[in-house]
Amino acid sequence: MDYRLLISIEVLEFVERLPRTVGQRIQSAIKGIGGDPLGHSDAIEYDEIGRRLEIAIVGDYALMYWIDDADRHVKILDIHGADR
Repeated sequence: MDYRLLISIEVLEFVERLPRTVGQRIQSAIKGIGGDPLGHSDAIEYDEIGRRLEIAIVGDYALMYWIDDADRHVKILDIHGADR
């Protein structure tokens, strides 16, 4: 069963400013994360309260998200340049 995607407005605005093909690739990755959040994670970090944050690398960008299993939500919090 898919998770419901909750995406930060800042992430949406960032993706809208990217070249079309890059934005489409990121949108596709976001949809994939909704279907299988752990299957798209490339790394993990922890926030200031100890919550596990997943990181998915999409080309030159990193999507950071939190999986809320209790509510079946994936909360996409941030996108930034991926460290290579």
